[in-house]
Amino acid sequence: MPLAPTKHRLRSGLMTLITVLVLSYGGVVAVLYLAQTWLVFPGSTLPSRPLDAPRAPERLALPAADGAELHGMLFAAAGEPDADLVIGFGGNAQDAEELGQDLAQRFRDLHVAVFHYRGYGPSGGRLSEAAVLADALTIHDALIERLAPPRTYAIGVSLGSGVATYLSKQRPLAGLILVTPYDSIEAIAKETYFWLPVSWLLRHRFPSVEHMADNPTPVAVIAAEDDRIVKPRRTEALVEGLPNLVFRETLSDAAHNDIHGLATYDQAIEAALGALRAAQSPKDWRRNSG
Repeated sequence: MPLAPTKHRLRSGLMTLITVLVLSYGGVVAVLYLAQTWLVFPGSTLPSRPLDAPRAPERLALPAADGAELHGMLFAAAGEPDADLVIGFGGNAQDAEELGQDLAQRFRDLHVAVFHYRGYGPSGGRLSEAAVLADALTIHDALIERLAPPRTYAIGVSLGSGVATYLSKQRPLAGLILVTPYDSIEAIAKETYFWLPVSWLLRHRFPSVEHMADNPTPVAVIAAEDDRIVKPRRTEALVEGLPNLVFRETLSDAAHNDIHGLATYDQAIEAALGALRAAQSPKDWRRNSG
């Protein structure tokens, strides 16, 4: 006789447990969905201050398509008004001020321009993948109109590699340097949050591998051997989809966040630019590939 009530209690307890688990899972999904913009763009909450050393840049402000004001810096090539231009796009937690100073020191014979992503530092506007990609076109077009450089290169670091690949799809570039790049943010998210329906939830995908499909822009890739943020297989998936890879180097004993401080990185980025300069232009490559 007491077995029936026991079975009922067990069934009731099991249903209660399932309900709690479902609600908990739903709550976690909701929190991550709402927090995804911060997870993709955490640098928007980090402080930034103007850096005028070791090189003092010209401060720039551009209106974005939606009216937001984008702030950046231009380091003019010393004594070279007709120099080539390099546009830098940083990582999601990287200060544009520091990236600008770093690139300006490495490429003194080039014009170097770096902007804060919208919502980062002094730049205004609301963050989204679509807005950041549209801003890249605005920045490029304004710089080209002002400087009319013979050749324009883009450097994308981590998240910025997805912005640089998009720019190369939409505008003619002489080459790309991609540092710790990925095939897509979606692919990274699927590995990290394998227990979530990422494809349904994710709003910021940055599909670099799609931007590079049938894209003849010469590309140089610099990766970190011990990268635990952008796993080597994510970089490899991008590399396999590059039609015009002209340089590739994986730095040993390098991790995602310390790669820039290594002497081997100095050598690699110099060699990468040299390979791009020696490569055919996208127009010539397209014609010769038939």
